Amino acid sequence: MGQKEEFGQAVNWSPVAKSIVRRISANRRPFLLTTALASLALFALMSYLLRHYQSEGFLRASRPLTEFNAQRATFEDKESFQRFLRANKLMDSPNAVYLAHAIGPGLMQRQVKVVLPYTKDDLRFLTDLKTPLDSNILGFSVTFAGATPDDAAARVSLMGDYLKDTMLRQDLLDNIHQRAGEVRAEKQKLDNKLIAKRLELEEAARKLSALKEIAAKYPEASKYESRQLLSSDTDGARYLSPTMQLVGVESSIVDIRNELASLERDEAQNDLRLKFYAGAEKLNPSVKSGSELFEGFKALRAETFKDVRLDDDRTREVVNKIDLLAETLQTKHLMNTRFTSGPSLPDHRSGPAIGLMLLLSVVLGGTFAAMAIAVLGWVQAKNGKRAISGLADPGMQL
Repeated sequence: MGQKEEFGQAVNWSPVAKSIVRRISANRRPFLLTTALASLALFALMSYLLRHYQSEGFLRASRPLTEFNAQRATFEDKESFQRFLRANKLMDSPNAVYLAHAIGPGLMQRQVKVVLPYTKDDLRFLTDLKTPLDSNILGFSVTFAGATPDDAAARVSLMGDYLKDTMLRQDLLDNIHQRAGEVRAEKQKLDNKLIAKRLELEEAARKLSALKEIAAKYPEASKYESRQLLSSDTDGARYLSPTMQLVGVESSIVDIRNELASLERDEAQNDLRLKFYAGAEKLNPSVKSGSELFEGFKALRAETFKDVRLDDDRTREVVNKIDLLAETLQTKHLMNTRFTSGPSLPDHRSGPAIGLMLLLSVVLGGTFAAMAIAVLGWVQAKNGKRAISGLADPGMQL
């Protein structure tokens, strides 16, 4: 308390306040004019910075929550947005430049928010359910402001296009890499099966040759009936005649050859898939947007199978699966992912109340005018003292 009293005695604000009031009274018209101009300027500045036209839209994009979490970092990546702008020739668009500054950490909490199937109120009534809750998201609520209604709506629409393109790109790349890996693994499995089956065929062929030699060595054995017991050992094992064993081995060889032919057809089918997905991995995704990658994917499909006969069932199966993937991606990301609400075209500005902003502008404008008059008076008084001091110096001739 003692220090505060000493400070109050050392700096007595009463004369200062009285001096400011006297100067304002003496300069009433300049004070009012400065207050009015400063208030108008402040009101215009606050209106520009704080009050905007705000557009909203709901982008329907139903997908698993795990898929969204895997793609979330890409949505907030500036390079990903620049890639999208270059692909769509929007680098010079003012609204695109504005969104480029908005892209970054926090985008998915501020302007773009995930919409889940259940609200907090819904979950209070669903906590006792024994079945697991739906873990899919419904879509995204997109909100952006602009100086005009058209700018605000254009920004929401552009952000929706970017989200669609990014999800298409990530989903397509995930499918390409996953299926390419599966095809390469299948190639190794088929190769091992072919090796095993060829060895089995060689063993059966050697056995057949050996049985033919035995049948030729013991021609009388072929006269026995097929069900007749030729001999038995201490373990109770029974043996058919060499002729009957020849029939069995030849039948086995036929089965092995059929299985081998089937595996070779599977290998040819898998090689066809590998040729396509190996080419898809080289589509240069680092510089292409989702739409460009998708168009490249479809062009690669046409180029890869242009000389392939589709009357073969196995070949047509490969082509059909690739076409099915393309159709699934197109339906999921280009048809079903769309704005079901908005982008809205606002008819009024949103932000702080006009009355509150006007009051604050007048208070700040009046404070600025008072400070300006006080400073001007202080400068004039200081200059006056210097002039009087100069007149009083010795040697000066009045």
